Amino acid sequence: MQSLDEYKNFVSTIKDPLERLDEIEVLLEFLENPRTEIEGHYDMGSISREEYETESQELDSYFKWGMPQISALKTEHADIINKRAKKAWSGHERLQFPVVWNRESYNKIEPEIRTAGRKGDWIEWLLANLTEGKDEYWTYEDRIINAAQLDMYYYLDFLDDSFSVSYSCSKISNNFVTFLFNAQKVLTLKKGASSKRSPRPENPFEEKEHNELEKLILKTMKNRKETGKELTWNFVLNDLRSNTKEGQTVIIRDIPASEDTMKPGILLYDDNLAIPTHQLLQSTFQKKLTTFRKLLLPK
Repeated sequence: MQSLDEYKNFVSTIKDPLERLDEIEVLLEFLENPRTEIEGHYDMGSISREEYETESQELDSYFKWGMPQISALKTEHADIINKRAKKAWSGHERLQFPVVWNRESYNKIEPEIRTAGRKGDWIEWLLANLTEGKDEYWTYEDRIINAAQLDMYYYLDFLDDSFSVSYSCSKISNNFVTFLFNAQKVLTLKKGASSKRSPRPENPFEEKEHNELEKLILKTMKNRKETGKELTWNFVLNDLRSNTKEGQTVIIRDIPASEDTMKPGILLYDDNLAIPTHQLLQSTFQKKLTTFRKLLLPK
């Protein structure tokens, strides 16, 4: 770790008082953990009292210098601190927009940005604040990372096990940066070209992958269609067993239904399981065939 004098010299080069404030706050926040670790090592007897006192005094020197610095900056620049907070994005005290570092974080934050009508501004801001990082990675400017780290509560739900915005933002891949550029290009192309229709609301029945029984039904229908056979429900039902994968078994029998009744059903088993992986009433099966025919037959 650099000496306190070296760090003081570095901080003196930061002219913006808010950036200087964030830098010191982040450092002291970071040093809380090694401070606790040193105490733990000493309590377990893994370091001597002399080592403990030497390392503790070194760390304490940062806090003794840094805490008054923070207090003075907050007092002297209270007005611009408040102005910054008012301009900050919801859930933040410092940043104009939230940072993202991969598709997962992007996908979680993008909807609220889009709803606010600021997606183009946001992506432009993200790209403008990126800089080359270590190895093959990209990162954000130090001032952005410091501000985001201090607003970490906003990001808790999608941080990895590091619980550190700083760490996550230091490992931004080339692929994600390319994605941001592509998203920006698409937005630019859409400007002025889109209709005045409202954005599509979120679909609670968003398309999902077919389950194994549905895949079997589709496979059976497809094979029958290709060989010129009928797609009438009873023919498809009787042909399901001929199209199973290895290890699958189809049983046709009554299954429990509503109002404590038993109705004709279809059960799909895997050889290594005692209970069916999927089951379907034959009445529902017939309705599904109507939908699946639309997929397989010419419009």
